[in-house]
Amino acid sequence: MENETKKFDVIVAGAGMGGITAATILAKKGYSVLLLEASHVAGGCSSSYYRKGFIFESGATTLIGFDENQPLRELEKLVDVKIPKEPLSPPMVVHQNGKKIVRWQDKKQWIQEVVKHYGEEVEQTKFWNLIFRVSDIVWKAALMNKTFPPNRLAEWLDLLRNDFRDVWILPYAFRSVKQTAAGIGISNPEFFRFLDEQLMITAQASSEETPFLFAAPALSYTNSTNYYVPGGLIEMVNTLINQFKEFGGEFRNREAVQSIEKKNGQYRVAAGKNNVYIAETVVSNLPVWNMTDITQGRMADYFSEEAQKYSEAWGAFTMGIVTEDKYPEEMPLHHQIHFNSQKKIQGIDSDSVFVSFSKKGDLSRAKEGYRVLNVSTHSHPEFWFDPALDYDKTKEAVQQKITEILEDKLPGFSQAGIKLLFSSTPVTWSKWIYRKKGRVGGIPQQMSRSLLDWTPSQTPFEGLFLCGDTVFPGQGIPGVTLSGINVSYKVDKYLKNLRQN
Repeated sequence: MENETKKFDVIVAGAGMGGITAATILAKKGYSVLLLEASHVAGGCSSSYYRKGFIFESGATTLIGFDENQPLRELEKLVDVKIPKEPLSPPMVVHQNGKKIVRWQDKKQWIQEVVKHYGEEVEQTKFWNLIFRVSDIVWKAALMNKTFPPNRLAEWLDLLRNDFRDVWILPYAFRSVKQTAAGIGISNPEFFRFLDEQLMITAQASSEETPFLFAAPALSYTNSTNYYVPGGLIEMVNTLINQFKEFGGEFRNREAVQSIEKKNGQYRVAAGKNNVYIAETVVSNLPVWNMTDITQGRMADYFSEEAQKYSEAWGAFTMGIVTEDKYPEEMPLHHQIHFNSQKKIQGIDSDSVFVSFSKKGDLSRAKEGYRVLNVSTHSHPEFWFDPALDYDKTKEAVQQKITEILEDKLPGFSQAGIKLLFSSTPVTWSKWIYRKKGRVGGIPQQMSRSLLDWTPSQTPFEGLFLCGDTVFPGQGIPGVTLSGINVSYKVDKYLKNLRQN
């Protein structure tokens, strides 16, 4: 028996950072908003979870976006909130072939570090100054143009009017990072491997595949202020959820959206076991792959076509580890560790792992004398869903190989006694955060995909909007936050026009 509930102005499906952002902004504007989440906690890939007395992050991740012209600073202003955070310095270290490459935030200091390890001073200086310049423009333009990418003539005219002085950067949308660096004169193969592995954790593609325009903010993220959230990213999420409720928003967890359909000009959203909610508009923060299973007719056809554009997307093999705190006193919290690319590990499709530590003294995440580590690396989801795979044996083997890499290359790890260790595959992720095939991290930003080929936030169906990491420009916490800001602007405009007519 269906339980019919009151009508809302907006229903937001999925409480990842994109959905939370859109829901909170729209609630602040005075709309009645229902935010639905399948999991027991909000945040999706940008959250935390409790296990055996410790708080783990959903994945090994960094947090930026609070500097000038960046999305999380804009969100704080839009919804009158201050997200709890502490700046990190330096943001991270890259371990490559015995080198310890410190990713300094200061731009001049970073260029000096690159030259120390890779040489080619004139070329590297030119390359990184171009990175910084393009990155600043991209952040500014992305925040200014709420309708980007443009779908209509008026939106194209707005884009050109706003950014006419910066059109010189547009050709970099069609030139790869590798082409740009080689064109400047950079030739060191070790540096290109460095770029490849850095881009894999930010743009999900290599230097040969990633357009320079998208790569600029991705490669310079450590030159923004990086932050740590005491207690884990769940504290950032809870701060926003609490503010959403203060604005009158209604949040319901453990209510997976089962179907979205439009009848008589209104959307009916079935969620949980027997609940049906009604709204004038729906914002889906769910991946486009998931949308094919919860829509029907023309909607299902549309999302099936969109999903086919992104038939290949990454999953992750992740590990949660608790060890004794035997690490160097001033060791940064984030590490990328390169390993021998000639010795492929079955089940892993990257040549590096990313490690994030809980901060020393954060007793809300780890007991005195212990640290929590989150480890992540790329993996093709299809491998782990193969019914012929000996899943448990393969998972155990990958876990052991990664542990050996950490013992060999992560300072202090071999001396730190392991108290707790477990791993997750794309199969785990699909059950945990309800993403089809466990695909996480967004869609690879590749040269083969046109700027105009991304799934837009405004669908062909009146009142149905999208945000999140499968919708441009969402990727990483700042990207999905930006997608939520942009879609809130479109929903607000749509509802005002609807009521005027």
